[in-house]
Amino acid sequence: MVSAAVNNYIGKRYDRWLDYASYHCGIVGIPDEANDVLNEVLYSLLQKSDKLLERLLSTKKNGYTELDFFVLRMIKLNATSPTSPYQSKYKRIPSDDNVDYTAIEIEDAQEDDTDTSGIVLERMHQLRDVFESLDLSPLAKRVFEFHFFQDSNFSDWDGEETQKQLYEIYNKVQSLIKRKLSGEFIF
Repeated sequence: MVSAAVNNYIGKRYDRWLDYASYHCGIVGIPDEANDVLNEVLYSLLQKSDKLLERLLSTKKNGYTELDFFVLRMIKLNATSPTSPYQSKYKRIPSDDNVDYTAIEIEDAQEDDTDTSGIVLERMHQLRDVFESLDLSPLAKRVFEFHFFQDSNFSDWDGEETQKQLYEIYNKVQSLIKRKLSGEFIF
């Protein structure tokens, strides 16, 4: 948890740091990315230990803190160095300034109108109906619900059964459901 003093200082200095980021991003031809560069620097900064941040904040030099100098170095590095964390994370797409992109004809592609989430929901309802129609023991129902519907790991199981037993039960129920869904047996 970042201390209130560090948090307040970042809030107070943010606009000046953003100006510095805008300057360096403008020099390297990415003026629209100044916010991103600064935010990436601040994200990286806030990953540091509270002790280090407090020490940087309390060490003053020429009216500024070491935290200021640290952030300014990181901004310059992230904006200008091709191997910096920001440049590595967000690679720019090369563009050709000699191309008139307004003259390029773009194909109107048909959008896929498939309702994927609707299909998944319908299949989940089918699976639930089949599961509930099976004549399973209470343990088998509990095991399948725990692992499939609750998406829990058997290592978190609170019963007496071993993981091997749990997987055997789960796989049998899964096999029954698959067979019923594919129409192999009819009740």
